[in-house]
Amino acid sequence: MKIGNFLKILDLEIENYNYDEILNIIKENISLRRHLSITYINAYIALTAQKNSFLKNDLNQFNFLYSDGVGIYWASKFLYSINGLKERISATDLNIRIFKFAQKNKFKIFLFGGGEKAVDALRQNLEKKNAKSSIVGIIERDLSFNEQILEKINQSNADIIFLGLGTPYQEKWIATLGKKCNIPIQIAVGSGIDFLSGTYQRAPKVMQNIGMEWLFRLFLEPKRLWKRYLLGIPHFLVLILKQKFIK
Repeated sequence: MKIGNFLKILDLEIENYNYDEILNIIKENISLRRHLSITYINAYIALTAQKNSFLKNDLNQFNFLYSDGVGIYWASKFLYSINGLKERISATDLNIRIFKFAQKNKFKIFLFGGGEKAVDALRQNLEKKNAKSSIVGIIERDLSFNEQILEKINQSNADIIFLGLGTPYQEKWIATLGKKCNIPIQIAVGSGIDFLSGTYQRAPKVMQNIGMEWLFRLFLEPKRLWKRYLLGIPHFLVLILKQKFIK
């Protein structure tokens, strides 16, 4: 069941809530032990869903899609003017806020994803910050959809699971195994676990503030990301123009 306060962008229902409202929705669903599946939508994922019907179907099974980054946010302003998205959300910042929110409210977190280095670094960081008590399990990235992993996750009795398997695997995991998972809040975080561990470097704050974090990532990984941004951004703009002017 969708939360309901959404805008339709490229056939995806993007929820229109700010950071604090998202945290309150998470808290409410934990208190009710009610399943809430959450994932981010950026321009790249929105474009990929146009070409990949399987991914689009998986995304449509989520309860809560939120806008990540500048592309979808500005598209909402262009399409809906003052009724566009009320706040520009960063998935990385939201993950950090959820993490701190969970610590404050003594919610238990399970982390599934990230590479071996990220998982090891995260464990060390948590021990340094005395935050280990919030984490009831960590498993590095595994794309086998192993039922034994699901059993281990269920035994944790966590309140929140971060799935950092990457698109489209994390979306498929939640769409296919989410109903068998007894953790109420299921959040696809992409490389969020790598960012939490500190193994992935974030852009300088000034670039984050002006919505240019994607350019910093392109600078760090040009071979992997050049098509995503240099070809993807113009394609995304064309599709947004079509949505605006071609009914």
